[in-house]
Amino acid sequence: MRKVERAFSAVFGFFLLGVGVYALLLRQALTPWHIGGGIVLALFGGNMLLASYRGKPSWLSWIGPLP
Repeated sequence: MRKVERAFSAVFGFFLLGVGVYALLLRQALTPWHIGGGIVLALFGGNMLLASYRGKPSWLSWIGPLP
């Protein structure tokens, strides 16, 4: 991974992690959709942060290029 890719991955990972934590902790009424979505977003965000730190591809990079 190049430095630009790692930086973008880290920023996007922080964003996904923040949205996931928001969905889990700062909602008034938790529904299964909020819990499941929050967990998935937090996992993907954490994985992107870890992948950018290690310089390896994240789980989201496995889906390939999108149109």
